[in-house]
Amino acid sequence: MVRCPDIQFTPINGRTVRLTGDLSKCVTKKVDDVITGIDCEFNDCKIEITLGSTIRPRPKSPYRINHITACLGPHNGTVCYDLSVERLTDSSIFLFPMMGGNRKLMLWDSLFVNAFMEVPDFPECVALLYRYSGDTLFTKFESALCSFRNFKVRKDPDPHHVLFVFGVPEEAKTSYTAFRDGRYSEIEDDWKLRILEFHGFDFDGHTGKILFKDPGLKSHIENKLDVHLPDDAELHSKPSLDLEVFRPELYSPSKNVI
Repeated sequence: MVRCPDIQFTPINGRTVRLTGDLSKCVTKKVDDVITGIDCEFNDCKIEITLGSTIRPRPKSPYRINHITACLGPHNGTVCYDLSVERLTDSSIFLFPMMGGNRKLMLWDSLFVNAFMEVPDFPECVALLYRYSGDTLFTKFESALCSFRNFKVRKDPDPHHVLFVFGVPEEAKTSYTAFRDGRYSEIEDDWKLRILEFHGFDFDGHTGKILFKDPGLKSHIENKLDVHLPDDAELHSKPSLDLEVFRPELYSPSKNVI
């Protein structure tokens, strides 16, 4: 990967790398207001970032870039860009907690990439995708996941990712079906509480308002979209198969390495 001292690539989590530094010489390319590329040219180097290409912020940790999002950095509101392999799935919010634990125990902020409700050969499951690491901590973590009572299989979709597939716990099947159908308010109360606890969310946060059909959120959506929602309407869109079903080609690094 080309290295320019004027800019930095910093992994934020298993999905996203943040581009920061002197971005005054970086120009974005857009199609219908969607960023499709970033060109950075300095005296001693030039980098062209495009959708579908791969970057290596660390030698053994490539990230495929499928989304580029402008953001504000933590210091003085400086502009930066998040280069992501994919958006966080709804399965990561609503199904991941069925595995137990919490974000910290499940390496959410470091190696976790995404969760899915379906993968090839397993049309009804909870699947967790992680970045592979040779660290002893991750080796122990893998062993722990493979010992779960509902564990099905461990797969290596490419040399840099590991996919763990689990059956839906028997006690969670009703709530799992409600999630797949987009009936978030019909997820059983016990699982609603586990979802909030797993993520450290409050009842009055956005996810809590979705799960418990908060009237204020309903009014906000109606005002924003200029529509009237029926009383039985859910307050979040139904899970999209394009995102919630694991597609290895979206996550595997490409041969086009920047």
